[in-house]
Amino acid sequence: MQHLEEKAFLFLRNLLIHGEYMPGTLLSENELARQLDMSRTPIRAAISRLEGEGFLETVKNRGILVKDPSYKELLDMLEVIFTFQYYQFNYQKRNLSQIDTPLLKKYLDEQLHCTSKNDYIGYVQNTLSFIRTIISGVHNAEMSKIIDGFFDRIFRFSIINYKRTPHHSHYSANAINQKMYHAILENDYETIKQTLDKYYETIFHRFSS
Repeated sequence: MQHLEEKAFLFLRNLLIHGEYMPGTLLSENELARQLDMSRTPIRAAISRLEGEGFLETVKNRGILVKDPSYKELLDMLEVIFTFQYYQFNYQKRNLSQIDTPLLKKYLDEQLHCTSKNDYIGYVQNTLSFIRTIISGVHNAEMSKIIDGFFDRIFRFSIINYKRTPHHSHYSANAINQKMYHAILENDYETIKQTLDKYYETIFHRFSS
């Protein structure tokens, strides 16, 4: 039974993160059980875990509601990421040389390639990997653990926002990450800090207004 619960949990979580179930969608235990060819018991257990993660909410006499991601939660997570980067580039300058720049280039190239193919999912995945590679240069396992815990939720928010606002520009990190990459190669701390300040200021203004 535990194996079935884990299977149902991972299946549903993946669909939620990728925006296959958009906020406001009502899910049914019976339909999910039929879809996954299992009883309602592991489905119910999986739903309970997803409720605990803030993805779902049981609504009496209606079903299982897919919840909207929180703008406040997004901004809180972005503030933490910004703080980690700010710490690195202001107080750990020696560690800048420890950033894996070939890996950084790989993610940047993939990010740009996905943009050219209008592959937004790939774009977001590589953008987040680019950020994590920078922060991992501090070699602080707790920082990396915190960041890793954010990425699924940031990814989900990005995909949902992309689907809701197809008329907006959604590839803004390309120019930013290109500028960051070259500044890191040149140890240009001032450009790095200015780029981060401008980028996060734009994001905070966009999603807090």
